Amino acid sequence: MPYLNHPPIQQLIRAIPVAEHSVEVEAAFWLPFSAAADRLGEHHALFAGQATVRISRQWLHDAPQVSVTTRCLAILLWGYPSGARGDLHRGWLENLPQIAAAASQPGLAWADYYAQLHAFGGLGISTISKLACFFRQSFAGSPALVLDLRIMRVIAAGRWVELGPLHGLAYANAHVRYVDYLATMGAIAAAGNISAEQIEFFLFALGEAF
Repeated sequence: MPYLNHPPIQQLIRAIPVAEHSVEVEAAFWLPFSAAADRLGEHHALFAGQATVRISRQWLHDAPQVSVTTRCLAILLWGYPSGARGDLHRGWLENLPQIAAAASQPGLAWADYYAQLHAFGGLGISTISKLACFFRQSFAGSPALVLDLRIMRVIAAGRWVELGPLHGLAYANAHVRYVDYLATMGAIAAAGNISAEQIEFFLFALGEAF
């Protein structure tokens, strides 16, 4: 079984420029959805007349000179550049101000944060964890990280030794075990002098390749 904190994997993770990880989004795809939801202000603030924008993790973490709702829109587009399954993105845009307000609210325990956002139809652990991560939330002393289906699949495969404490984590219980996930990732990061977000991205991109 491979280790995240042994060479050469540790050096590979440490070298990942995770802040620069970006996604390109097309304005033309999102324009009709933004118009239908009366969210053209945020759309234009994000695209600024450009046909495409490249949204990076660093930009989402800092979101310079944009409103909370525009930042929320950018997070959703970063996560789902071609739209969410079943057109769930239509509902997200219609509720964008309320989602942004809930996602950016500081100081909540994870259970309360999740429940508040899950009340909006179609927001599950993958999307809520993205919102928490890029709105710089922390839970039980650990910074929020993305937890999506691909990372859950890597954890379920049981190949990485340090992920052992997360045995049994699956989509059905991921929202319950999310704080355990953050604590485990934080412990791995501290032991390896790497960032938890670098580990998260490694698991997403290469976790099934070794």
